[in-house]
Amino acid sequence: MKATLLANHFIPILAQAAGGLAQGASKALGIVMLFGFIFGTVCVVGGGFAIRRGDTDSGKLSIIGGLIIAGAPVIVKALFTAFGIDSSTVEVGPFQ
Repeated sequence: MKATLLANHFIPILAQAAGGLAQGASKALGIVMLFGFIFGTVCVVGGGFAIRRGDTDSGKLSIIGGLIIAGAPVIVKALFTAFGIDSSTVEVGPFQ
């Protein structure tokens, strides 16, 4: 009785996993890329404010770090394309 109740409770959660492992990993990596882009943008803006306050060294490092964080998916896609590995799980758009 308890096992049936527990199984009925988790069936809607397991129904969301339909589509295979690759599709689930692609969605998870897409969410991680979204958070990375937002965090990178915040770092760039914070670096601009640091430069405005007069802390140029910290500001420049924050801007460079933010650009790398926000652009990481494109950088990785470029490296995959350069080395001939075009079968990535998450698509960042057409890259030529």
